Amino acid sequence: MLMEAHDMKKMGKDIVIGYIEPHARPETMALVNGIEDIGVKVIEYKGITLKEFDLDKAIARKPQIILVDELAHTNASTERHRKRWQDIEELLEAGIDVYTTLNVQHIESLNDIVESITHIAVRETIPDKVFDEADKVELIDIEPTELLNRFSEGKVYSKEQTRKAFDNFFTKNNLFALREIALRRTADRVNYEVESVRLAKGQVTVIPTSDVVLACISSSPSSLRVIRTATRMAEAHHSKWIALYVETTKSQNLSKEDRERLNSHFNLAEQLGGEVVTAYGDNTVEQIIQYAKFRNATKIIIGKNHKKPNNLFHFYAKDIVDKLMESNSYIDVYVVPNSSSDKQKKFNIKKNRQKFNISSREILISIFIMIITTIISLFIDYFGFSDANVIMLFILGVIIVNIKTRGYILGFICSIISIFLFNYLFTEPRYSLEVYDKSNLATFPIMLIVTFIIGTLTNKIQREAINSSQRENRTRNLYRVSKKLLSATGTVDVVGIGIKYLSRLLEKTVICYLVQDNKLSTPFIYTATRGEKDRTLLNKDEEAVAHWTFLNDKESGAGTNTFHGAKAYYMPLKSHGKILGVLGVSCVNGSLEPEQKYVFETVASQIYIALDREILAETQKKSSLEIESERLRSNLLRSISHDLRSPLAGIKGSVSTIIETGEFLSEKTKGELLQSVYEDTEWLIRLVENLLSMTRLDGGGLKIKKEMEIVEEVVYEAVQRTSKHFKEHKIKVMVPDEVIMVPMDGSLIEQVLLNLLDNAIKFTPKDSLIEIKVYEENNNIMFEVIDNGPGIAEDILPHIFDIFFTDGYKISDSRRGVGLGLAICKSIVEAHGGEICAYNENGAVFKFNIPKEEEKL
Repeated sequence: MLMEAHDMKKMGKDIVIGYIEPHARPETMALVNGIEDIGVKVIEYKGITLKEFDLDKAIARKPQIILVDELAHTNASTERHRKRWQDIEELLEAGIDVYTTLNVQHIESLNDIVESITHIAVRETIPDKVFDEADKVELIDIEPTELLNRFSEGKVYSKEQTRKAFDNFFTKNNLFALREIALRRTADRVNYEVESVRLAKGQVTVIPTSDVVLACISSSPSSLRVIRTATRMAEAHHSKWIALYVETTKSQNLSKEDRERLNSHFNLAEQLGGEVVTAYGDNTVEQIIQYAKFRNATKIIIGKNHKKPNNLFHFYAKDIVDKLMESNSYIDVYVVPNSSSDKQKKFNIKKNRQKFNISSREILISIFIMIITTIISLFIDYFGFSDANVIMLFILGVIIVNIKTRGYILGFICSIISIFLFNYLFTEPRYSLEVYDKSNLATFPIMLIVTFIIGTLTNKIQREAINSSQRENRTRNLYRVSKKLLSATGTVDVVGIGIKYLSRLLEKTVICYLVQDNKLSTPFIYTATRGEKDRTLLNKDEEAVAHWTFLNDKESGAGTNTFHGAKAYYMPLKSHGKILGVLGVSCVNGSLEPEQKYVFETVASQIYIALDREILAETQKKSSLEIESERLRSNLLRSISHDLRSPLAGIKGSVSTIIETGEFLSEKTKGELLQSVYEDTEWLIRLVENLLSMTRLDGGGLKIKKEMEIVEEVVYEAVQRTSKHFKEHKIKVMVPDEVIMVPMDGSLIEQVLLNLLDNAIKFTPKDSLIEIKVYEENNNIMFEVIDNGPGIAEDILPHIFDIFFTDGYKISDSRRGVGLGLAICKSIVEAHGGEICAYNENGAVFKFNIPKEEEKL
């Protein structure tokens, strides 16, 4: 690094030294000379002098390049950042380039590997992203023997440190292993850069920087040998491998036995660590080559096809291996011979027989089309049109037959029939198969070839259109699932939407267990077919399989090697290393096909992303509630600090006056002082009651104990308690003559009336009239507290029931209002199932209701 610094300085770069670990090495210190050093920060910590990188001085100096040694270093606890790599991130944000050094054992992802080799846990590490995001990485490699010699000569550590290093970490075997890890990690970085540049520039061609093995598999039994060969080759080359299956229009009609064999090949490839990929297209060779280029594959493994082509040109026909060899000049192709060629012949015979499976419906359709074509041709011939028009009509008929039927056989038969019909009905001599005109000897075979080729291409295009439509429909459904899950709210909604669409896509029963309190919850289940629910998955055996999946974080059930006799396939829903649930799909009618498994895994990934989003939203909601509670607590303390101090100071002053000069005070003065003490005490009692009530309401500790209470008694008790202290106001009560009994908590409703009366008295002048009205309306008992004061300002009317709201200000420092009374009134009334409101009508009116009958749940 220091040598590079000298080269950069010669090029005119502004480069300085931020921190260099000297280790008392003369060679190192000699290279420091000639480069500006900003100096280190000296820190006294627990009697020890520490020298740390001075980040603030480096930012103030702001050179073009700065040298900072020991990237993985842990800073002193007094520093701004805990790790030195965080200091470097701040330097980069300030626009300063950094040269730094790192040992391979300090990369976080290699930490456990290094520990298993050296049996020493390296504590100082850096995240892999710091290494991966570096613009330039230079590997300093040295032979272990030479490095040990440098240790012995004291060119690395002091002699005491060298002795400890020899005995523990830097043994020869360890150095060889560390050297290999460093080389591989650097090679992986270089390969990643090559891949990024290659794909960014659209260069879909192979750059063989590292080996990637591509195994071409099919439903043939020989694919097992191809998979095992690819596994061994990947292990030998320490590379990854991919199992590629190309699905053509022909291979979509595989028999049940072939499909099951193909599924077993997919499962084996996954078990052996391969990545299973399906490509679509009729040109198998082209699909293989294109995918190999896209994935930068360097080796292709394919089985040898021992079957001879069933055509006249089989001597010149090329099999897939020959075509692969001719289609590329830079990918190695390895051919695996098929040891079971006899079995393969039987397999091919059976497969060919299946091609000629023609339904009676298709035969009738073909006959009908040929009859209509013949009738129209006779009609055209009757009007004297040329034979060319008739030929075109028969060609059109054959094309329609190919569109309406499957396979090629009916189209070929109709091509031959159309020639005989044309010869019999429209050539001389008519109504005879004899041919007079020699030109017809060329017309008939050409007509046969044209009709067959056009019909075959039409049939092929039709099948490809159907396949494209199916893939488009699947993509559309997956998009719809993703859109629905994005709009879902709550885990129940997410799971319900997810399993419903998944069940419809797979046409199978889907079951889902969520994790609650570290155990599986009651399952959610959805059946694709309407009617009676499928309960085959709702038993203890299936639940035990799902529980095993949850405990072991592995897939299990049908189609796997664990509980393969289960009736469903189960997969854990995992996000960020945490299992959120278990998702299962019924396999009563057979294991999942590769396409179905792809859909299942895709929807499952969307479900656990949505579940993770809901969990995160719930966590944020709880955090917001905690923040809000803390804010309310702070506001409460701020609000009551002065309100408590003022009356207490008044009480203390009055009492001290009586104690110190009581014998000199008149009885009237003493009475006034004692009355002031009494009023302040009553105010404090009401404040404390409101605080306690609000605390109980916020904490959920307020219990509503409803009993049948006489409304008149509750009202008069509140009025009596109020009139003792506020004799300067007139209070008028209007209640019905008949006795009204309502289920309510009498003490709490009394507190509501007390707070409303106290509020009315507080904001109205002396000798004002305050009315309390009670009446029945729509099976509710209505309460109104009316005053003839100035009323409530329209701008603060919507906020008066908010907590800590007082006279237009959210926080009040006045003695007479904390802003809890009306908020408590609202909470108590709503807890009784009623509503409270306020409005102006020749003063302020507060109105609330209590249901006459208790709600039935």
